[in-house]
Amino acid sequence: MRRIRASGSVALGVKRGFCVAAAVEDGKVKVGDVRKGRVRSFQEIPHTGRSGWVNLLRFWREDRFRQLHKHMERTFSALGPIYRENVGTLSSVNILLPADVAELFQSEGLHPRRMTLQPWATHREIRQHSKGVFLKNGEEWRSDRLQLNKEVMMSGAVQRFLPLLDEVARDFCRMLQVRVEKEGRSLTMDPSPDLFRFALEASCHVIYGERIGLFSSSPSLESQKFIWAVERMLTTTPPLLYLPPRLLLCLSAPLWTQHATAWDHIFSHAEARIQRGYQRLASSQGGGFVAGAAGGQYPGVLGQLMEKGQLSLDLIKANITELMAGGVDTTAVPLQFALFELGRNPEVQEKVRQQVRTSWAQAGGDPQKALQGAPLLKGTIKEVLRCCLASISAFRPRRI
Repeated sequence: MRRIRASGSVALGVKRGFCVAAAVEDGKVKVGDVRKGRVRSFQEIPHTGRSGWVNLLRFWREDRFRQLHKHMERTFSALGPIYRENVGTLSSVNILLPADVAELFQSEGLHPRRMTLQPWATHREIRQHSKGVFLKNGEEWRSDRLQLNKEVMMSGAVQRFLPLLDEVARDFCRMLQVRVEKEGRSLTMDPSPDLFRFALEASCHVIYGERIGLFSSSPSLESQKFIWAVERMLTTTPPLLYLPPRLLLCLSAPLWTQHATAWDHIFSHAEARIQRGYQRLASSQGGGFVAGAAGGQYPGVLGQLMEKGQLSLDLIKANITELMAGGVDTTAVPLQFALFELGRNPEVQEKVRQQVRTSWAQAGGDPQKALQGAPLLKGTIKEVLRCCLASISAFRPRRI
């Protein structure tokens, strides 16, 4: 499912045997019935009701925020693969079919316009923080993204931080093994909290170059506060998408206060690690920065960005904070779906397990070689990402 905060891009969908297309024409969104050769107005897109506040009341009363995917599934079944919805201050066009979404993405070009997460943006504005890639669009977004790609997405970068992920994964497996041995074969567990902590520990290790100790039997008070902050930020974001943040700020609403306090702690956590990273790199080079510093050890994404100096410290802090915050649920949720799919397909699970074991034995402990020799594992992750979104929807803003 894809949700666009209305879209000026083309979006096609099949309903009752003909195609429907949405596009911008002379500043207005038009919907075209391709087979019949006529243009339909934007207002003809099926909708769930014109009053955003009435819909918001229904969402709260029926607790739809906790089961938003079920609500969208029911609405797609009732209205077809493209429908409009107003909820509070959010006006959206929802698109179901993958082919339609692909056409939308293909139409975006080099500068896709994504929906602004207004609660996050408002926090940055009132605290006078710089915004990272999650909150930018246009050329500014592309400039930051290209710099981050070099340290996060490219194969050379992955090879540098893969050992850090391997270290966290080994500790995570050992923790689960101890629990299984303690509880016995009859163990039944909800993996969500553990996967959340795994994703957070792994993200921080890769980004900051240091562990935060979330697998410890007695995590530090700082680690516990950090877990609380990330969980609270993620929990309070969805309902705030439908409300005016600045109005809630003026009213000192508890929901906004919790959200802002969580972000303040996350930024304080990032600031402390930036200062430590700065001191480590400075001391290793006698007060100067040279790429590949820190005694040949990988200093994390943070250290790499600081060494190269192509982004200001404010932009580095903004981007690594958003990478950390945005990388937790988008890692934990696909992993949970992967476990679910492997659990209900035991024959595939056994094939993946045997291939991973064989590849690991042949790789001699090299994670990169082991991954290259396990195409079924890669295929499993890709198929899970194709079938099960990291979040229930992806957003694109309205351009009318």
